[in-house]
Amino acid sequence: MLFAVTRGDEHTAPQAAGGVEVGHIHGIGVDPADGQLYIGAHLGTFSVTPEGTVEPVGAVRNDTMAFTVTGPGRFLASGHPELGTDQPVHLGLIESRDAATTWEPVSLAGGADFHALDVATDGRTWGIDSARGLLLTSTDNRSWDTVANDQFIDLAADPTAQDVTLATTGTGQLRFYDPAGTSTAVPGSPTLTFIDWAAPDLLVGLGPDGTVYTSTGTASVWQPAGRVPGQPSALEVTTTGWYAASDQGLFSSTTSGTSWEPVFTYGTAP
Repeated sequence: MLFAVTRGDEHTAPQAAGGVEVGHIHGIGVDPADGQLYIGAHLGTFSVTPEGTVEPVGAVRNDTMAFTVTGPGRFLASGHPELGTDQPVHLGLIESRDAATTWEPVSLAGGADFHALDVATDGRTWGIDSARGLLLTSTDNRSWDTVANDQFIDLAADPTAQDVTLATTGTGQLRFYDPAGTSTAVPGSPTLTFIDWAAPDLLVGLGPDGTVYTSTGTASVWQPAGRVPGQPSALEVTTTGWYAASDQGLFSSTTSGTSWEPVFTYGTAP
């Protein structure tokens, strides 16, 4: 059974947060330069205040299908160009070095449609190319190696730089992968859609119903925590807070996932 998740091209009409049209959220990140929270969504990249004020960043309104913060002011993303441009339908990997004010193409333009991206502490990038059903990896963001061919939802790179990533498959199974393509299923893990390897001893996952799970060991022992309202679409765990997006809005937790408060919820565009 493949799980339907809101990370995809099958969008309903764009929704609004505080009067600003955002659309479904597909990525969350916090800039270490200033602690600013950002989201990558159907209608572009946005900054979000703790009070839930949402502001578009830059002039580009790409349909952002993958988004991750890699360093101070440095973001990676992928998706599709806004309407009316002459760019290829799949942006491949794009990068911003000014906190999403501008974006530049890096690689795989016209080929890859990344729906998840993560960068390990040693600089290795992992990506899920949903256009071709591939798990890819790169050490320079320009040349890519195919790791596996399957339906994937999300991934999380090992923060200890062990050249390993965890990925969730289309059936919610959790598997380890290394750059050579060696794959190992994680026994005993719950059905998960979105995951984050927040620290060497902390894994966080979201089930398809929004249930939050945590693991502090080998990823085979998980404990349920709280629950994110709605059907989840993104997860980001930081030292300053936990964030999750769903078809109901953006939520945060300061209680290690046991309780969640809305940063903003979706409304109807005026």
